[in-house]
Amino acid sequence: MNKTIYKELTSQYDEEVKSYDSYGHDIIFGMSFQFVNANEKLLDIGIGTGLASIHFSNIGLKIYGLDTSQEMLAVSQSKSFTEELKRCDITQEPIPYADRCFNHVVCCGVLHFVSDLNMLLSEVKRVMRGGGIFAFTFAPQETSANYIDEPTAWGVSIFKHSPQYIMELLETNDMELLKEQRLLIKGGIK
Repeated sequence: MNKTIYKELTSQYDEEVKSYDSYGHDIIFGMSFQFVNANEKLLDIGIGTGLASIHFSNIGLKIYGLDTSQEMLAVSQSKSFTEELKRCDITQEPIPYADRCFNHVVCCGVLHFVSDLNMLLSEVKRVMRGGGIFAFTFAPQETSANYIDEPTAWGVSIFKHSPQYIMELLETNDMELLKEQRLLIKGGIK
């Protein structure tokens, strides 16, 4: 995402999410709850202000987070629920953790900023222990291509991924679909 956009959004991000009636963070937690246990380690890719992983912290998981925005990481840090936060651009570099370091990985509201998800899912597989969950959101688009690029008025492309592409990536990375929830998002339908 454009770094100027991050700076403009950071101070009001949590309130913006509420104003859009966005509950993806809550739904990720609710759908994942039965698979996680206290004291397990969870990596939040694109942690932002921590809206998705704070729920997991509240039930005793140890939270680690990655984000490209130092401003977003600062807000997350100020909430005092994480073990460690690192600045990382997942589209350009590997996840900066050792193999099988985490029990679980979440990635909420991020994949629509990434075109080719192959490297990212391969990295998730690398850092996640067997038996863990990878909970994520994406913007679906029925297309014969893996994804389509939709420019926005604010100068950032949104990538909508084919559900078939997502399923192929899960299979390639030895992951299986456990649950799926389709959501309508305010302003998300043309």
